[in-house]
Amino acid sequence: MFSIVGNAQDNPTIILGNGFSIMPKMIYISSATVQLFPFSKDQFERSFTEELSGGYGYGISFRKKLLREDLSFGLSTEYIKIVDSELTQTFDNDTVRYRARVTEELSMIPIELTGYFNIPNFSEDLKIYLGGGVGVYFGDRKRTVIDIQSKTISKQAGFSFVILSGLEYKFTKAFSGVFEIRFRQAEYSVKSEYPVSNIKINGTSFPLDKNLNSKIFVDGLKLSLGIAYNF
Repeated sequence: MFSIVGNAQDNPTIILGNGFSIMPKMIYISSATVQLFPFSKDQFERSFTEELSGGYGYGISFRKKLLREDLSFGLSTEYIKIVDSELTQTFDNDTVRYRARVTEELSMIPIELTGYFNIPNFSEDLKIYLGGGVGVYFGDRKRTVIDIQSKTISKQAGFSFVILSGLEYKFTKAFSGVFEIRFRQAEYSVKSEYPVSNIKINGTSFPLDKNLNSKIFVDGLKLSLGIAYNF
């Protein structure tokens, strides 16, 4: 380990050769939003969205203290899945109207680069930190109407800024528990289509728009809980 220690009353300890941590974590996302017609020429259609319930995931983070004891940078990735089967879609003609069951399934893998700053003069075992950074977001969307599921044609990653805060409690010198809150837009785009152009409900056939060009925002509150190994 190589370290340079300054005056403790004036400057934080400068650390170059240690201060690594690796943390597996469990994740909860409170909600997501699907923009149904993001590329429509009609401004009113572009405002159509579908709100989805939350989901769960898991991930891993790597962090390194840099130059100062209270400053670090990290790289993290996750796998998040949201399944909402409480949605409906209306089909009607001149004589009948039906509400069909719809299931939306989202999956996302973000890669985020973030900086962390520990609030000074806090407890020795409990640290509060703030941070921010940027991320790139890869994902997919599957929409199922009754038993007809969409097929993905293409996907495009998106970028977003990240704001975060958290608590870290040190159990031992090597292990600590971390609770974190992140705010982000987490946007990506998916082009997909149904395998058929009509759907039959109770013997009645209705047209089904084949093309599904959507933007997804996994923009709900993200909560994570993990155990960090510090070395």
